[in-house]
Amino acid sequence: ELETAGRNSLGKVLMPKFLIAFIVIFVASFGLAAFESFFALFVDHKFAFTPTDIAIAITGGAIIGAICQVLLFDGLMKGLGEIKLVRISLMLSAVLVMALTVVSSYWMIMLVTFTVFIGFDLIRPAVTTYLSRIAGNDQGFVGGMNSFFTSLANVLGPIIGGIMFDIDINYPFYFGTVIIIVGLVIAMMWKDPAAKKLMNY
Repeated sequence: ELETAGRNSLGKVLMPKFLIAFIVIFVASFGLAAFESFFALFVDHKFAFTPTDIAIAITGGAIIGAICQVLLFDGLMKGLGEIKLVRISLMLSAVLVMALTVVSSYWMIMLVTFTVFIGFDLIRPAVTTYLSRIAGNDQGFVGGMNSFFTSLANVLGPIIGGIMFDIDINYPFYFGTVIIIVGLVIAMMWKDPAAKKLMNY
């Protein structure tokens, strides 16, 4: 029975309506984990930021991300839908993570850090809303896989980022950007099964 349940779960994971959403969750969590894990070391090595500067940057970014979630998420969801919002948020995240490697002035670094969390903070609730809407009787399965892919990314992001940081301090952010772009390409193939049903009627 356990073996059968395992095969059934794997089959569900590989269903396009679930698989792409899980990949997006992994990508967003991976990018955020890599960013958060090495931001302090990065700005210390590259820009000689003090602990106070680092605290302001991270706290400011988290606060702005949370405010955008509260004030903008509902309106963006109604105007764009989950999938379009995820695509735009991935684009924004890729641009801002890459921008951190090329900016040089103190206030530009702060601006990028303050805004980079916005995209990440919009992706997770958008994907979770999508999964909850389409899951039907598979709510438990979806919730479990959501946590699994988030945890996997939170483990792999710092490990791979650490290896790359030892080679070049910019590499974790380059790699994070590439992963986010791959996620964006996959998200461009993402179709809402509910929309397909409407088209068939």
